[in-house]
Amino acid sequence: MADSAFTLPTVDVEKDASPEEHKPEALDFSHHLSRLSRERMESPLKSMYKYMGVPGMAMLAGGLPHPDYFPFDTLSASVLSPTTYVPRATSENILSIFWRLLGFAPETSKIEVPKYAKDPTDSSSIQLATALQYGMATGLPMLQAFIKEFTAKVYKPAYSNWDALVNCGSTDAWSKIVQLLCERGDGILVEAFTYPSAIASAWPLGVRPVSVGEGDAEGMTAEGLEKVLSQWNEEERGGTKRPTILYTVPVGQNPTGTTMGAERKKAIYAICVKYDVIIVEDDPYYFLQAGEYSASKLARTFAGTEEETDSDFIASLAPSYLRFDYQGRVIRIDTFSKTIAPGSRLGWTTCNPLFSERLQRAGETSTQAPSGFAQAMITQLLANEWKFQGFLTWLKGIKAQYRTRRDWLIDALVAQDRHAIDVTRDAMSGAYEARVPASRDAYGYMKEKEGGKIMFSFVPPSAGMFVWVKVHLVNHPRIGRVSANDLTMELWEKLAKNKVLVAPSGMFDAKTYEPALIGHPPAAPGEGPNPAGHFRMAFSQADQGTFERSAKTFATVVRKFFEA
Repeated sequence: MADSAFTLPTVDVEKDASPEEHKPEALDFSHHLSRLSRERMESPLKSMYKYMGVPGMAMLAGGLPHPDYFPFDTLSASVLSPTTYVPRATSENILSIFWRLLGFAPETSKIEVPKYAKDPTDSSSIQLATALQYGMATGLPMLQAFIKEFTAKVYKPAYSNWDALVNCGSTDAWSKIVQLLCERGDGILVEAFTYPSAIASAWPLGVRPVSVGEGDAEGMTAEGLEKVLSQWNEEERGGTKRPTILYTVPVGQNPTGTTMGAERKKAIYAICVKYDVIIVEDDPYYFLQAGEYSASKLARTFAGTEEETDSDFIASLAPSYLRFDYQGRVIRIDTFSKTIAPGSRLGWTTCNPLFSERLQRAGETSTQAPSGFAQAMITQLLANEWKFQGFLTWLKGIKAQYRTRRDWLIDALVAQDRHAIDVTRDAMSGAYEARVPASRDAYGYMKEKEGGKIMFSFVPPSAGMFVWVKVHLVNHPRIGRVSANDLTMELWEKLAKNKVLVAPSGMFDAKTYEPALIGHPPAAPGEGPNPAGHFRMAFSQADQGTFERSAKTFATVVRKFFEA
């Protein structure tokens, strides 16, 4: 069934060009709040903060340490130019690349945050006296202003009164969202293979994953989601009520690498409206949308020779669920982990004002606010040094860098010695399939109609950091006598012993954690009519030579494994 079968109500969900006052306001979703969230109160101490900035106010109420006694007088750093990694962007950037090739350091500039700003009333000033002091859970005002501007221009929410607040990274944000919306015994809807830390965060709270079934080239399907929700049976599910939260990583999905397009998101959003489901859009790889893989190195060399404008770059990105969210039922999690540095533990959450206020209350009595050091440096970098346009330029550059790394790994997996393994691309699915040919022609190539059984396959991702390799265990001689999961782990150990470490599918498989239906045996990873195992390969860290050596080792080990 096509995604168009699941349609949104007759509402213009793409009003991003319209003024905010012409967009609808968020619906009231207070019935989704957990008991814990409903009972959170405003921190009595934090409630006084709004008075602390009043000129002439005698500060006798709060137990704030005096900034004079902070041992940090100044924070400074040398930062890269936003054009450092953008290929063919400007003549200045070409010169930077030239100097790097000669061994010179890349172009940098210095940012500095003093303890006390020269003019504290200047709205663009950042000072350690403020950043390192107790602060609001919403973050530094300048950082909050920047992320709101960024969200409005890039994601373009379809309702008017959305809000954004900083978080201590995606994992912290998700943990707070689970507490915001879930009770013990609830289920959360997830992709068949999902981010394991999302499950681990919810697990101690008694919240369990519910798989929506196998996806396709775009990930989660609308049909799978509709089937789970429409056929939900509380009795079979041990009393678990139908889930009202959908957790998804829609771009460069971890671990499968799939990216969901606009029509798929519209279809899934329509189903969530129908069943009153809140969508949690965790999107750490959003700006690593590298585009389709091309096997032609010549084509890659000449692709994108024209400079990409900011508007072209934004238009090229798969739209966020926020773009279609006219009701305020999407909670979007963003992070600087993949675009600046994971150790910053800094990101932001975009949602309706009710959820935002409740998340602020949760932050006030737990993490309070992200690290003042991280906020100070990243705010100075983004708001005062790079600004909005500079950050977009930086994002274009790292997109290009990860595209190159993606291409290195795919090239290495495809370029196998044809006398051992043939890797060919299926025209229908776009998947590359690796076989040991049953026979060869006079030139040593696999005869087209006499190809051997597939050992492994993969679809090159268009975003993210991962290649999801499927091992076709249905063709393994011991399948049936040995389970797919055991065979997968056996192959994983052989690869590790040969110094190629990949991530096995079991740690991502939602069925591994999902409670079994009453009267049905527990789900076994990889089993079914076409048993298979999967491995996640990351292309974010290793160099080209490592990819080439690892791909050859992988193919050799897999071929020997299928001969066993």
